[in-house]
Amino acid sequence: MGTLNAALWIAAHALDVDQGALNVTSNNIANASTPGYSREVVNLTEQTPIQSGNLTFGTGVDLKNVQSVRDQILTILIAQQSTQQSGAQTQLNAMQQVQGLFSDPTSGIGASLTAFFNSINQLSTNPTDTAQRQAVITAAQNLVGSFNQTAQTLSQVQSSLNQSVANSVDQINSLTKQIAKLNAKVGQMQQLGEDPGSFLDQENQLINQLSQLTNITEIKTEHGLTLTTGDGTALVVGNQSFDLSVGNGANGMQDVFAQGQDITSTIHGGSLGGTIQVRDTNIPAILSQLNTLAGDFATSFNAAQAMGFDLNGNQGQPLFTFSAGTEAASISLATTDPDAIAASSDGAPGSNGNIVNLLAVQSQPLASGQTPTDTYANIVSTAGNMASQAQADLTASTASLNQLNDRLGSISGVSINEETANLLVYQNAFTAAARVFTTIDQLTQTLLTMGSGA
Repeated sequence: MGTLNAALWIAAHALDVDQGALNVTSNNIANASTPGYSREVVNLTEQTPIQSGNLTFGTGVDLKNVQSVRDQILTILIAQQSTQQSGAQTQLNAMQQVQGLFSDPTSGIGASLTAFFNSINQLSTNPTDTAQRQAVITAAQNLVGSFNQTAQTLSQVQSSLNQSVANSVDQINSLTKQIAKLNAKVGQMQQLGEDPGSFLDQENQLINQLSQLTNITEIKTEHGLTLTTGDGTALVVGNQSFDLSVGNGANGMQDVFAQGQDITSTIHGGSLGGTIQVRDTNIPAILSQLNTLAGDFATSFNAAQAMGFDLNGNQGQPLFTFSAGTEAASISLATTDPDAIAASSDGAPGSNGNIVNLLAVQSQPLASGQTPTDTYANIVSTAGNMASQAQADLTASTASLNQLNDRLGSISGVSINEETANLLVYQNAFTAAARVFTTIDQLTQTLLTMGSGA
């Protein structure tokens, strides 16, 4: 039945419950600006009432549990978009370096090609002039230098990206170890029926960092969280993590291995996927076009040389030389003798008849089917399109990621206004429970006094 002792117990328990609710609210307010924090809510339930005859008496309130507010689907979508954003950002950063090699029309291979043919055109006015011939040689040296420098810079960017692969793998291994440890703690708390809020927040933050490095898949199993790469290679299973490693691949670059298997081709997205994309696909494609241009141009110009005669009346010899497969990097002058320019069409020193053939190399299709200028323009366009695509992907993924984060923030984020209102509610409830406790204590003292006076 309802007694003063029962009422006193209800009030005392209400004080504990309200204090717990105040603690949760205070914790939410304290972490309002903490990245990755999911607000907590208290679940209050009415305690089981008791019956006394025809009467039913309540037994107070109980704090059933404290639960973090989460949306697992949004969390997974955010990780996926983080992968896309990070991959696009990495590609854009690298391709902007590459694009810079071709973006200035006043320098580089395009400008050097124009200057080279302009020097030959000038030579046609006085084919015996040593200064004019030397100008052609100098322009040719500048041209091969432009080819060499561009190829070297592309290789340097590729080498830098290659080094970052190992760094990314080290970061992945570090994160998966931390996630596995947290996964164990989360599992233990869940088995005890407790909310592993802070551990889940830390784990989600680490998973988000991991997704920025490579594409991952999250799977919930009876053993806890399982993380795999895009092709299903295990990274974390419960409280166990599996390291990735790097080793030399068939192309001489650092490939990524999982338990002895090369998984490089299956890695997409994230900074690691973006790095591999530019290193193994974008730069080789541009280098291939550049090598084709260097090799075809040198071959065509050497053929035009062979159609004429040099200043000494000898049949024209190759002006350029190169090694197959590394044409842009290896192209060089076969001779630096100004007399070697085959301007003459009949062997006479003053003849300029073969200059027509030399100049025709600029406007006639190379073996690849396009003129040198058009071929180079295609290379510029390829680099620009790759950078533009990366920029477009980055813009789209960033917009989507911001939208998802806003949605998650509206669900899991802390609202100061809401928490302040909760603070007042629990504060008033605590004060009221304390007043009940004091009142009952006074009544009890009065009864004891009455009993003593009798």
